[in-house]
Amino acid sequence: MKTSLFKSARLMLLLLIMVMTAVPAAMATDQPAGDEGGSVSPSQVSRDRINAIRENEFFYQSYGKQDPFKVLVAGDFEQSKSGGLLDVNSARLVGVMWGQDDQFALVENGDGFGYILRVGDRIKNGRVVSIRKDSLTARVTLYGITNKVVLKLEKSED
Repeated sequence: MKTSLFKSARLMLLLLIMVMTAVPAAMATDQPAGDEGGSVSPSQVSRDRINAIRENEFFYQSYGKQDPFKVLVAGDFEQSKSGGLLDVNSARLVGVMWGQDDQFALVENGDGFGYILRVGDRIKNGRVVSIRKDSLTARVTLYGITNKVVLKLEKSED
């Protein structure tokens, strides 16, 4: 145990010597040109570095190039209510597509816009819970009260 302790102490001493010899060499290269032999404060060193950076002048030639700050999408936009989600309280079930791997419902809102919904899809204030061959069930939470809304498929009179 004494041998390993001695080896680690010797290694630490060697690292300390290497750092001590490297610091004066680094300080000699960081000194500003106008200072002979005196000590330089860190603020003076940073001020000199900032002034050296400020001396560089950069020009951006924009002729023939696109403006990088130009708006990509311009125009007037219509705000959609509730983020475009379907309100099942004013919707009707138009059809149900049923397959081995997937089921989805075709729903139409009060304005006649169609939506395709699967189980788990978001609707206004809730989610679709289940889809049957003739109905869609959704869970809607409004003012802290959760209700189940069932849309039945209307039979056509052909």
